[in-house]
Amino acid sequence: MEIRKGERWRCQNRSCQAEILVRVSSEVPDGRNPRCSCGQVMKKPYVPPEITTGPLTREIEQRLQLPASPPLEILAARRAHHNNG
Repeated sequence: MEIRKGERWRCQNRSCQAEILVRVSSEVPDGRNPRCSCGQVMKKPYVPPEITTGPLTREIEQRLQLPASPPLEILAARRAHHNNG
């Protein structure tokens, strides 16, 4: 398991809840998560992914003069444009 600089790891023991901030990247042997001083496994907090549109999507929106829209609506617009063009 690779531990990267800047990551935060939290103890999963509710009575401990220790947290570390990694200052130097390193590798944990055997590919396992690091352990807290209390003995419990530590995990990174969940961070939901950010969905962004790429340059191609923005270019298609500009060509079709569509407002920014969710990816599924863009796909439907692409199909409609392709089928009609």
